[in-house]
Amino acid sequence: MRFVYALLVLCFLSVRPANAEPLRISTAEFPEAKPVARLLKEVYRQLGHDIELVFRPAKRSLVEVNSGLSDAELARITGVDGEYPNLVRVLEPVFALSFSALAHTKSKHWLSSWEEIKKHRIIYPRGYKILDIRTKEMNAIVASNPAAIARMVKGGRADIGIVITSDAERFASDDDEIRVLKPPIEVVTLYHYLNVKHRRLIPAMEKILIELNDSGRSREIIYETN
Repeated sequence: MRFVYALLVLCFLSVRPANAEPLRISTAEFPEAKPVARLLKEVYRQLGHDIELVFRPAKRSLVEVNSGLSDAELARITGVDGEYPNLVRVLEPVFALSFSALAHTKSKHWLSSWEEIKKHRIIYPRGYKILDIRTKEMNAIVASNPAAIARMVKGGRADIGIVITSDAERFASDDDEIRVLKPPIEVVTLYHYLNVKHRRLIPAMEKILIELNDSGRSREIIYETN
């Protein structure tokens, strides 16, 4: 009888979650998307779930998570749940995203702040709500991708380009006619969002993220090179 009981317990423990299908995590493409996904893969692993990362245009990604077509949004700033009510934010952050300003090397622009650049022609990539907000009353246009921003700044068709800092540093490294203004113009904290149907995962997810962040393990996972 004890053997049968023990066998039943083992069977119960070995059963995977009812939703054994990988959870679908949606995101717009940005350089740090896959590293952040590595972190969340570890979080979900500890919760007993596999994940599948899918790339979508920025707005479509949010729409699909809000509708339930995808299970979660990889990483966004605070406030998107106001526009998409079926998204629930995990309160512990997953990443800090830095934006920097690009200028031509011959440019006289040296200071990196929204106050300093607001009088100039600005270009930034589509899909970043925070940049839409910051440039709302400015002479700003939107580009389809970061590489186009570097080309327009180099060609003199824009005075200042705003891109993710890692992109800015790469462009400046590859082209001696482009430089990065210091310091970064803005650093924003990013959070993971789940569709409301998965809200019961959030308390345990927050606990795991706090442990990973406090121990420094989050940074190790995100910046691992192998």
